[in-house]
Amino acid sequence: MGRHDTNVCPENRRVTRFFLPKLGAVYRVTVWVQLGDPRMAEDALLEAVRGLRLAHPELGPKPLLAKLREQQPDLGAGNKEVREALAALKAESEATEAAAAAPPAAAAPPAAGEGDAPPNASLTPSLACFGCARLPSEMGDGREKHPVCPICVKLKVPTTYWCCVNCPANPAAYKVHAVYHKMVKRQRNRNEDGGECQQQDREVAERAARIAAQTGDEYMELLAEGARYASKGDTRRAARAFREAIALRPDEPDAYYNLGAALANSGHYVEAAQRFLEVKERHQVGSKDWAQATASAFNMLTQEACADVAKPEWWDDEELKALSARVVRAAPDELDAHRMRALVLCRQCAAWKAGPRSAAELMEAAAHYERAAALCPAPELKANFAGIAAWCRNLAETM
Repeated sequence: MGRHDTNVCPENRRVTRFFLPKLGAVYRVTVWVQLGDPRMAEDALLEAVRGLRLAHPELGPKPLLAKLREQQPDLGAGNKEVREALAALKAESEATEAAAAAPPAAAAPPAAGEGDAPPNASLTPSLACFGCARLPSEMGDGREKHPVCPICVKLKVPTTYWCCVNCPANPAAYKVHAVYHKMVKRQRNRNEDGGECQQQDREVAERAARIAAQTGDEYMELLAEGARYASKGDTRRAARAFREAIALRPDEPDAYYNLGAALANSGHYVEAAQRFLEVKERHQVGSKDWAQATASAFNMLTQEACADVAKPEWWDDEELKALSARVVRAAPDELDAHRMRALVLCRQCAAWKAGPRSAAELMEAAAHYERAAALCPAPELKANFAGIAAWCRNLAETM
């Protein structure tokens, strides 16, 4: 959620920390429960069918439906719904195969010594074509830039470039990219809170502008600029301003966090995770800011897009139990902290190898999901958290 903390430093160099956009993407449903909202029910059914399909690839639609009704009767699935879910999974598979067959899109080169790590936060995104990875200078027609993706511009997310409308070297690439557009739109629908967080972000932007005007600090001016764009939902320009702030003052954590939030809000989870980890390393262990950055990094790393990303040394079941408990103690009023603790305890996430959970752990998970629901301003996410809390309690009571 959008928030800001005021911190007067001894040297009066940094006055305000901005934690601007709400990180709604990280609250993706990971437990297969029906939560009342039709869109959430569809997600739950899709994930349930996905799991059964992986476990029993030999089953046809009708046997799969029978097993689904046996295992999860609360989903209320019928033959039509199962067929639609199977069709959606097939479309996902085709898009994945197309992406695998496509030549990799160019990316900004990593900083020295980073190897395969995400690019340095101060570097601007690549100008190469998303489909064929060719730079404008390689086109032989004197162009300085490729055309931008018009949908990305409309959505105000970090820009992707295309050598032409349908990249001739990789015509399937745009179909893959279109999946990203749909994901961003769905994420924004889930985040809808009646404008509450947007209003908070506008207030932060106004405060940032006043402080920048008073101090004349270029770093603060860039934070204010990014805050202003973030308050308008323009994650593309917000990210650019925060990258410039990082280049100017690479040891300061604030711009890293805000860049991570802008990337998370635009579906760029892999780099967002890296930025939050960098914030974590720049704060004192056990502090509130350390806890918020840790929870944000965890929430990104549990996303499917980060499945193949190298995980931190604490990415272990017992380590995560201990770390999440410490995070909640340090940030008891932060939604992300409670979401992290709840997800670790309920075990319904395939992002790490988790052991069995006791009834007491499931009951504690339910309590943290309920706290997350109380802190969340978005009705759909609030209902989601409440539904998962009920699921945890019901499961604990049967043990």
